[in-house]
Amino acid sequence: MKEKEFTPLQAPPLFVLFVGSVFVVGFLVLAIALFRIQVRDVAEFTESQVKQTFRSMQVPGLRGRILDRNGVALADLRPSHDIVCNLEEFHSGSDSNKISAIEKSIESLEKVLKKESTLTRKQIVRHYHQSRAIPLVVFRNVDDEIFARFVENAYNFPAFSESVKAERVYPYGSLASHLIGYTGRDRPDSGNEFFHYYEKELKGRSGLELFYNGYLSGVTGVRNIRVDARGFKPSKAKRDLMNGDVEYREASAGPDLSLTIDLNLQKVVERELNGLTGAAVVMDPRNGEILAMVSAPSYDLNDFVPFLSMEKFERYSNDPAKPLLNRAITGTYAPGSIFKPITALAGLKHGYPADKTYDCKGIFVLGNLRLHCWDRYGHGEVGLHDAIKTSCNSFFCNLGRVVGTNDLIAAAKSFGLGKKTGIDLPGEAAGVVPDGTWKMDHWDEPWYPGDTCQMSIGQGMLLITPLQMAVMVSALANRGKIYKPYLHKKTDASQIECVSTLPFSQEHLEIVRSGMRAVVEEGTGRRVLMRYPDQSVVGADRKKRFLLKVNCAAKTGTAEIGRGVTRRKNTWVVAFAPYDNPTIALAMLVERGDSGGKTVAPKVHNILSSIFGEDEYRLMRNGELQKAGEEE
Repeated sequence: MKEKEFTPLQAPPLFVLFVGSVFVVGFLVLAIALFRIQVRDVAEFTESQVKQTFRSMQVPGLRGRILDRNGVALADLRPSHDIVCNLEEFHSGSDSNKISAIEKSIESLEKVLKKESTLTRKQIVRHYHQSRAIPLVVFRNVDDEIFARFVENAYNFPAFSESVKAERVYPYGSLASHLIGYTGRDRPDSGNEFFHYYEKELKGRSGLELFYNGYLSGVTGVRNIRVDARGFKPSKAKRDLMNGDVEYREASAGPDLSLTIDLNLQKVVERELNGLTGAAVVMDPRNGEILAMVSAPSYDLNDFVPFLSMEKFERYSNDPAKPLLNRAITGTYAPGSIFKPITALAGLKHGYPADKTYDCKGIFVLGNLRLHCWDRYGHGEVGLHDAIKTSCNSFFCNLGRVVGTNDLIAAAKSFGLGKKTGIDLPGEAAGVVPDGTWKMDHWDEPWYPGDTCQMSIGQGMLLITPLQMAVMVSALANRGKIYKPYLHKKTDASQIECVSTLPFSQEHLEIVRSGMRAVVEEGTGRRVLMRYPDQSVVGADRKKRFLLKVNCAAKTGTAEIGRGVTRRKNTWVVAFAPYDNPTIALAMLVERGDSGGKTVAPKVHNILSSIFGEDEYRLMRNGELQKAGEEE
């Protein structure tokens, strides 16, 4: 039998090799792709999934409170109830049908609540297409009656729910309104972060609310809202299965703002200016703290919560008394005779002798200029001390002429006049200390010697704010230091800022202070030191007098403005107490008053007596005063 021949294994065809290679490469590509998807890029795909299924919403933090120096809340927060519509509860139909269904539901709710919503169809459509993942606010800031009515009928309106947010509230209404300011709602600052939606947060619009907005604002948080493929938030049942929304950054509240303001003193000052047009500032001359600041008339801060209605806006805007104007820092006025202490210091520094007299004949004549003294019969021979006491215009016009424009302007600027004090409030005015350049720029006229005389008695083109006058009298009270006024309470004495020191000797300062003390003891400001019985009092009680328990000093002022039928007087008093170691300095202005001594001085007395108290005296037959309770 013939043996079979051995046949060696034949090599596979090239086609088989090619197909095998393709499978190997395919499996290799698949393995790499799986590794990329399941290992290397898992974070990227997870993030993409989150982006498709979640929407980020910015949530504002609670705003800090504003407190007086004793911790009493002047601006607080309260819960505000909104009624919202959850669009995810409207499932079926086209977009148009869903929007119509939402409208009908809102109309039904309006009938039950007996309140109309301000929403328009346009607003509903815009919210549906742009913000359907978040509730649509139907009623904002509803009162307790409406809210209770909704709760009673909520089972009939499953698509609606309540939403609670923090709203600003001002417990004392109009008290310190210009100081505190008001808020509005606006979009929070997002920085570099991107958000699909946001809740409007409280933002300061005026006063301390505006100046310290960044300080009071809380830190915003973020909430992720799960959405379906159509961009709707899933219904409540589905959200429960999906573990609801995911919150990953909590909002935090802003800090409270503690002020230097004393609530009780603020009430007293506002009471004295009630029904008038004017302003007052009370300072601590030892450090620059503002203890009270009032502008009259005022306005109710709660009128701006949650927003100012058009009706109230028109009322405030058309009010000729301009209640929204903060006269204490923005109003600029001629100071009148309260400027005379500055003129006196300029004269003393210039070398004018304190005991040199001038013969006041009731009128000062300089060329064609004729300036009347308030005493038309004249004060006769009068020196610097008595000129301050009696507020002699003729004496100070002559003193201004002797001193000269440059020295007078330098003295005014040394008190900080003509520039802002730097108080922590927006809208402060700088006032005007005029000179030749200023007059040429604004009036296109040269400077005349009569302009210097006018400025020496606080008239002419000179303009100041009540706050500046409070700073001025504080510097006289503390014997030469200009402190920067402030409202945010300091936690460290090293933070108190002494801006400058007056360029006058202690001797000269004491001469002026002594003259201001004479003003209240026997001059034009006696009603600062002493309270007289009311005009309605008759009989023996007419002889009662009430004196402050401390010595004080003051200067009255009356500035005439306008001519003819528009002629009027702005009346002033600046004062400090106690005389030796002052703790209180104040400036008060009343527009359209009679005189500083008659109109303002009694009000200043009431303010000082609320702080230091007063003693009762009786006028004796010999004209002297005897303290009540003492034997004659």
